[in-house]
Formats: sequence, structure tokens, C-alpha cells
Amino acid sequence: MAIPTVTNTPTNPNVLHPNKFMVSFAALPTVTYWAQSVNIPGINIGEVPRSTPFIDLWSPGEKLSINPFSMTFTVDEDLTGWQEIFNWMVGMTFPEKFDQYKNLDRRIGAGVTTMPQFSDAALIVHDSKQNPKIRVSFHNCFPTSLSDILLSSTSDPESLITADVTFRFEFYTFTKI
Repeated sequence: MAIPTVTNTPTNPNVLHPNKFMVSFAALPTVTYWAQSVNIPGINIGEVPRSTPFIDLWSPGEKLSINPFSMTFTVDEDLTGWQEIFNWMVGMTFPEKFDQYKNLDRRIGAGVTTMPQFSDAALIVHDSKQNPKIRVSFHNCFPTSLSDILLSSTSDPESLITADVTFRFEFYTFTKI
């Protein structure tokens, strides 16, 4: 049996650049502008052991597990982006009164999904010439954590303050642009 010839030459020899992206959330217009870093979440599948008298053998599991979507963004001096996420999280959990959830409904007119606790998001990955290449669409996102803002009188006045937000979502898809 002949071994097929393998070519190691990729069809596109350009590498992915870590700083060529744009992210957008219908529910977070300000945070979109200040985004500094994001991740394309990894995935996992479970493993099912199959016992034998000698060693355990493994088979792929049945459920896919998706890692969270995370973003780091610069905090503006009015805290606008940070407060957008804060208000979204407060609205989902209404810790003081039911009206806090009602205020969440106002975002629906801004292109958010029909359920106000969710928002779709898009990550546009650009190629080496800064042209949009791939759209990663996140469906029904919601924030699960928002980091602290640390203010310090000993910090360099030129340093930027950033915050981190983590989202869960139902699924994500890739589309070539």
C-alpha cells in the first residue's frame, strides 16, 4: 500500500495577529469601543472510560462544554462601559426591587434579543491587511462576572485602568466574511 504524498504548504501562509479584531455587543455600545482583549473560547468533550482487565480505554463523551467568553476593556473616566455591564447584571438579578428588571427591558429597542437578560455579540477577526476575515457570533450572551476597579494614589498617572468581564452564552458560530 502506497503512502500518500503529504504537502506541508498551507493554503494561506499568513499568521493570525493578536491585535487585529473588533468586538460588538448590542447591549454594550461603550464597552465595544474600549475593548482591549478578547478570547475565542475553547471547547471540551467528556471522556467515557471503558474498563478492560488490563487498562482503561477511553471513548469520546456525549456533551460539549464551552469555555466562557472574556473581555478586557479600558475604563473611561465616567465609568460608562463598566456601568453598562453593572446595570445589566443588576437588572438580571434585581437585588433591591422588581423595577430593576423592568429597566433591563429598555435595551430591547437597541437590537438586543427579545429576552432582555441576553444579548448577541460578534467578534470580527481581521487578516494581516486589516480586512475583516472571520465573524465569530456568540448567541444569547449574559455577563457572569465583572472585575473590581482598583484606584491607587501610588499608580503612574499615565497608566490605564482596565476591567475584565466574563460572559456565558448558548453557542457560537464561525462565518467567513
